[in-house]
Amino acid sequence: MINITDKKDCCGCTACLNACPVQAIRMNTDEEGFSYPVADSDKCVKCGVCDKVCPMKNGEKNNDMIRAYAAFAEDGGLREKSSSGALFSLCAEWILHQNGVVFGAALDEKHRVCHIGIETLDKLDLLRGSKYVQSEMGNTYIEVKSELENGRMVLFTGTACQIEGLLGYLGKNYRNLYTIDVLCHGVPSPKLWHRYIKEQECCNKSEAKDISFRNKDDGWKLFSMKIKFASGKIYRNKFYYDSFMRLFLGNVCLRPSCYKCKFKTLHRNSDLTIGDCWGIENYMAEMDDDKGTSIALINSEKGEDLFKGIKDKIIFKEVDVNRALPKNSESLKELVVPVRRKEFFDLLNSGADMKKMVKIIQKPYWYRCVVKVKKILKIGD
Repeated sequence: MINITDKKDCCGCTACLNACPVQAIRMNTDEEGFSYPVADSDKCVKCGVCDKVCPMKNGEKNNDMIRAYAAFAEDGGLREKSSSGALFSLCAEWILHQNGVVFGAALDEKHRVCHIGIETLDKLDLLRGSKYVQSEMGNTYIEVKSELENGRMVLFTGTACQIEGLLGYLGKNYRNLYTIDVLCHGVPSPKLWHRYIKEQECCNKSEAKDISFRNKDDGWKLFSMKIKFASGKIYRNKFYYDSFMRLFLGNVCLRPSCYKCKFKTLHRNSDLTIGDCWGIENYMAEMDDDKGTSIALINSEKGEDLFKGIKDKIIFKEVDVNRALPKNSESLKELVVPVRRKEFFDLLNSGADMKKMVKIIQKPYWYRCVVKVKKILKIGD
């Protein structure tokens, strides 16, 4: 029977919930806004399936990465709509053109991030673009298995832990399953996200209708949070000014399991790993025009198939993965739990506004002065 005694031991993938043969497990949301499985001891038949499928409890059997590429779509319009180089969109199109199904994260009408499946190109916009909130999986794993058993080609995209949860739930290899994981910094609290949106709607006196976590109006490197409201008003702020993005990138609001994530490795069980190719301008400037460059790590033969399927629609060059993804990159390194993390969540639960919560991660005045002086001296060199 699943029993979470230390929250660091649960990534919230819901493999246990989907796998339970007697529906004895439900997901409960804690005071931080994260969901954890709880088993009903009266229903539980002690079959052990929940422990067997849990990616946090089972040893890694990771693929060896075959090669890495810096890449982006030739289609400028598609790239503009994407967070990075539009590789996910092209892979999804490849699957859909073969009558397949694509599963990924979408924002619903209540601004919750949920996994859904799509079967037509006109729905692809729902899955496109980064969503910096942990997605609700619901019965997605069950739906994926049903499509696979019916012989359909399936592309499942998510974080590395969600991929591991799916593979554990399925329990066997399906030739018609393709998986893509996105390089992940960590997942912030859904409770914080809903507080942020509520405050934005209150300040703008209108309902949020269209949200982009990675708007590239000012370029890929200086991306912005952009929200369009029903009234026609638009909020847009660079990531280093936006309160939600500051708290997220400051690591103070992440799920406990994210600080020492066991899936942050170059050797992953997904077929393809994609993410931003940050720093590409420093060692392969010809692949950077500030419109978004992706890194693609091919982890399996099926990953090769995916890449071959989109090759004629992308610009790409092989890269040294140790330069593109050094060990100290956010998507590989272990994160330090912020000293004031508990204080942050106390503020969140007390109803504090975003401005007050951001002060938790703000450097003291003397530190900011020192940094400013150092910048001035560097300019004067």
